[in-house]
Amino acid sequence: MSKNIVLLACGSFNPITYMHLRLFETARDYLAKTKKYGDVVAGIISPVNDKYEKKGLVAGLHRLAMAKEAVKSSDWITVDDWEVEQSQWTDSTSIGTFSGNSRSRKTKQI
Repeated sequence: MSKNIVLLACGSFNPITYMHLRLFETARDYLAKTKKYGDVVAGIISPVNDKYEKKGLVAGLHRLAMAKEAVKSSDWITVDDWEVEQSQWTDSTSIGTFSGNSRSRKTKQI
C-alpha cells in the first residue's frame, strides 16, 4: 500500500525564489522515480513568523502574499499562513506537527 507524502518547507522566503519552488519539484520527481516511500500529494510552504527577527526580514504579510503569488498556478503546492499568524516564533518541528494534523484547514483537501 502506498503512503501519501506531504512535502513541507519552512523558512523566511525573503523573498520566495524560483529555486524554492524547484526544491518541491525535485523532491517530488525523486520520490516518484524511486517509488520507495509513497506518493507526493501536496507541498506546503510555511513562511517564518516575524518574531524570528532575521535581519532584513520583510513583514510576514508581504512574504505570504509573495509566496501565494508564486504558487498560484500550482495544483499541488500551497502556502500556509499559520506560522506567520502566531504571536511568537515557532520551531520547525511544531510546524510539521500542526501541518500534518490540519491539512484541510485552509489548504487543499488531499
